[in-house]
Parts: sequence; structure tokens; C-alpha cells
Amino acid sequence: MAYAIYHGSKGKGSGGGIGKHIDRTEGMEHTYKHADPSKKNLNLIFPVSNDRMYMPLNKAIADRIEEGYSSNRKIRSDAKKFMSHVLTGSHKEMVNIFANENKKNEWISLNYQFIIKEFGKENLVRFVLHLDEKTPHIHAVTVPLTKDGRLSAKEVMGNKKVLQERQDRYAEMMKPFGLERGIRGTGIKHENANDYYKRIDQAVNTPLKKELEPVKGIFGIDKGKTMEKYRKSLKSSVMA
Repeated sequence: MAYAIYHGSKGKGSGGGIGKHIDRTEGMEHTYKHADPSKKNLNLIFPVSNDRMYMPLNKAIADRIEEGYSSNRKIRSDAKKFMSHVLTGSHKEMVNIFANENKKNEWISLNYQFIIKEFGKENLVRFVLHLDEKTPHIHAVTVPLTKDGRLSAKEVMGNKKVLQERQDRYAEMMKPFGLERGIRGTGIKHENANDYYKRIDQAVNTPLKKELEPVKGIFGIDKGKTMEKYRKSLKSSVMA
């Protein structure tokens, strides 16, 4: 089974922390210690509105808010000012996609189209392809401004039904690459992007033979526990 993997989360703070990870900031290697330094030059940073890809992420977020926020209400100090998105797929299939230049470019293009259609081109402040880790993936960051100029990550992200429909739309776009929709109703909470990627990286890069070794009991293989382990492994690697 090959899965299309999309995860969106509400950002905490100003965005400086995740920005160091996404931008591979020198001197902050501890934020991307699972990356291969020799492959850093393979990463691609794509253009976004007002050339904000050249700004530190926290400044890019603040700049977009200053430009697009039109409410009379003062922004709360604890307001979620950005959303972080990770887009990738099962390891083997992603490697195959990136071995073909045309498929690679099409995959990147469709992921870009998905993000701007869901969250607005003007709200996109980062769109970066990381190729210095085991599995190719995209980090996108958007500012959750509503059409009427309010800042509301809760409204932009949507409720459970909206989240599931977004997953459906993403999986539909990824079908040409042999990537399928993940399991619905896994109950996985929306942790922050750093924690999520650590989990998803481990899940998609762990060889199935090792991950799905049968569980042995006193009287041999415990089929029930083995199936439960298999089910949990699937739940850990796909979003609902």
C-alpha cells in the first residue's frame, strides 16, 4: 500500500523555530539533524508572493499579516499566526517519483496547486522541497487570513469534516502517482509540525519487514497482537 500524506497544523509562536528547520538556517543544525549536509544544495525554495521566501519566516508571516489584516480588532497575543503543512508519500513511491524528472515536476506542481487552492496564493509564505532527507517532502507555510481580512487559524483549518474532505481532495490529486488515501478515523491528534514529521519520517522510512515482524506469545505467533501491531503501524503513517 502506498499512501499520499498531507498534514496541516496550526503554528505556535512567531514561526521562527519551524523557519530555521525549513530554511536550513546555518548554526541551527540541531533543528534539522536528520538531514544530510552533503545534500543540502538539492533542496529547492520556490517563489511566493512579494518575494517573502527571502525573508526570515517570522518576518514573512508578519509582513503578510500587515498587508492582509483588515479587522478593527487587535490581534490577540496568543493568536495562531501561521499554518504549517507537510506533503509527501510512502518512501518507495516517492523515490520512484523523483527518479523521473517529468513525474517529479508534475508532483511538485500539483502540490503547489493544492496549497494555493486550499489556502490562497497570497497567503503562501513558504514552499520548500527538501531532498536532503531520506524521503522527499514539501514544507509549506501559510498565513490563516480569511477572505474578509480576519486572522483565524481555527476557521481556515476547519472542523473534522472539512479536514477529512481536504484529505480526500489531496489524495485524489495524488492518484496519478499511485498514492492512495490514508485510513479514516485514526484518531491521531494534530501535533505540531516538528513532532509530526519525526513520526511520519520514522513511519514511511521503516522497512516493513522490521516494522511488521509477528508478535510471539507463549504458544507461538499471537495473531491478534500481530494484527493489532500492523493496524497501529498503518495508523501512525497516514492521516485521517
